[in-house]
Amino acid sequence: MAKSNYIKLGVIVTILIAAVIAYFFTPLGDYLSIEKITEFTDSVPQSFTTALVFLGVFFIGGSLLVPIPLMAFAVGLVFNLWISILICIPGFLFASLSGYGVGRFIGVEVFGEKIGKSLEKVKDKMDDKGAWAVLALRLAPTPPFTVTSIIGGSLQLNIWKYALGSTLGIMPLGLSAVFFGEGALKMMKEPSGLAATSIVAAVILFIVYRIMVRKQTEQ
Repeated sequence: MAKSNYIKLGVIVTILIAAVIAYFFTPLGDYLSIEKITEFTDSVPQSFTTALVFLGVFFIGGSLLVPIPLMAFAVGLVFNLWISILICIPGFLFASLSGYGVGRFIGVEVFGEKIGKSLEKVKDKMDDKGAWAVLALRLAPTPPFTVTSIIGGSLQLNIWKYALGSTLGIMPLGLSAVFFGEGALKMMKEPSGLAATSIVAAVILFIVYRIMVRKQTEQ
């Protein structure tokens, strides 16, 4: 195993240990109990207004480095599965466009002349492949979602091709978080086959996403 992989594994283990310690030996555990979580989610109204609020969160979070899976997971805790999907798909689009808008506003010059020229060469290649190039960019081991969106905007990529490729590229990972949120909440409230199925679906979607990322990396 490479040294970098050991470091990543060490970081993950450290985080898990810290989380366990925080849960059992600090007041945090009281707020993360099943009763508290279900009480909080049940108190949030499943309304059109709430859906709009989540769309706003996606739009704002998309330009503030808020992880897409985290926002999708929150939606899955509040709404049922199919409503969550209907909210998250346009949410992914809004998150993509907010970062893109920031990039269009600041322009490619902000990255400096040397980096700007390199990015312009990337733009020429991406323009030829359209939405597929953006989708591949989302699946490649690139900077965070927001940073990639800002770069796309600064290069003034075709907005329609960018929006399509970006949304499709983030969907497997984002929807896996929705399925996991839905399944986890149901499993905490009342374990059932349906809850287990949602979690299994989340795992499958995540595996599909990782396979797509690996294939893209190998190209």
